[in-house]
Amino acid sequence: MNHHTPEGWTFVDDQGTFRLPNAHRTSYLYFPLANAAGMRSAITPTGHGDIKANQNSFLTLPVSVEDLHNTRSARNFWVHAEGFGPWSATGNSAAQVAGNFGTAEAEEVTLEAGFLWHSVTRENRRLGLRATVTNFVPSSQDRVELMRITLANTGPAPLHLAPTAAIPIFGRSADNLRDHRHVTSLLHRTVCHQHGVLVRPTLSFDERGHLPNPTTYAVLGVDQDGQPPIGFFPTVEDFIGEGGTLDWPEAMVRALPSTAGAGDRVDGYEALGGLCFAQITLQPGASQSYVLILGVLAEEERPEPLLAAYGSQERFDAWLDRTRAHWQRELDAVAFRTGDPRFDGWMRWVSLQPTLRRWFGNSFLPYHDYGRGGRGWRDLWQDVLVLMLTSTEEAGDLLLSYFAGVRCDGSNATIIGR
Repeated sequence: MNHHTPEGWTFVDDQGTFRLPNAHRTSYLYFPLANAAGMRSAITPTGHGDIKANQNSFLTLPVSVEDLHNTRSARNFWVHAEGFGPWSATGNSAAQVAGNFGTAEAEEVTLEAGFLWHSVTRENRRLGLRATVTNFVPSSQDRVELMRITLANTGPAPLHLAPTAAIPIFGRSADNLRDHRHVTSLLHRTVCHQHGVLVRPTLSFDERGHLPNPTTYAVLGVDQDGQPPIGFFPTVEDFIGEGGTLDWPEAMVRALPSTAGAGDRVDGYEALGGLCFAQITLQPGASQSYVLILGVLAEEERPEPLLAAYGSQERFDAWLDRTRAHWQRELDAVAFRTGDPRFDGWMRWVSLQPTLRRWFGNSFLPYHDYGRGGRGWRDLWQDVLVLMLTSTEEAGDLLLSYFAGVRCDGSNATIIGR
């Protein structure tokens, strides 16, 4: 979280899980998601933030803190509801944004999060539809973020819905945000896999030079039974239409058919993980879930193992349980019992900070968007002190990095890399 302390947040258990009503009304609020394999994410209650592996491998658009409200680029999942029109499960339609301030269109939104998972429930009473969007980075060796969207009919009548995921894929170095943005989009080679959209640029084009690119950026998806999408919008242009925007795209407003199928390829455009799922009829009280796999793949990696590991509701649940248990074990090494449950819960989150700072460095979160992931020499000493208690192996590695910054003349290094 940040210095804009939200009102109304409470811990709901003794494991650090907290709840915040109307979280989307707290500006600059974001949450970290990460794993030891190198996946680094930041997410807001509306799905903004970014997903990356390092400075040169951003799956989504790199953001600073002001971009959290300035950009329309976000994790988005749309439904076109018969008789109602487009609705965003993450609250990112122009109509939903316009209704945020106490109007009849205002939606009920609740955030619940823990170590290190993030879930937002949003309900539109007029439509009779509730969406619960859960994101986490699994404690595995894969550089992926998992996202589950569960749609539930809370009204008295059946809902006829056409669901579409829409994740803009940046697919290159953060340097390209201001350095050859358009030229690097011409290097994109976008392929529609049976389960999603893959982008592998031909070259990496940044301060390191012009090099063959080994990285593939993936947005994959299945429904709760493991069934793939029925079509795709692989480019931003096709999805938003002439004069459209990501928060009011022509494809969703007019319920247009997908523009590509499995096996199709598009070269040289800004890419979109636009995954169109089969239309459904949701009876009162019924629900339907979808799982998205957002990944940064190394040269030898393929999407099929990711689908085998994460591509169903059961596998998503299993990895969520496994990841939550992993972080609880990590943090159980240091316990606080002060008689104040709120303070004890807060201190468990403080115990997590050295690990997050070691992984994110002095960069890669919206309020710390400078540098390239180096770590401050004085910060490292604080981290080592805590990690000596929680992780002796990692503390040893950090001690070596720490002493690498010591200089004989006393002018200790400011930033230390890996």
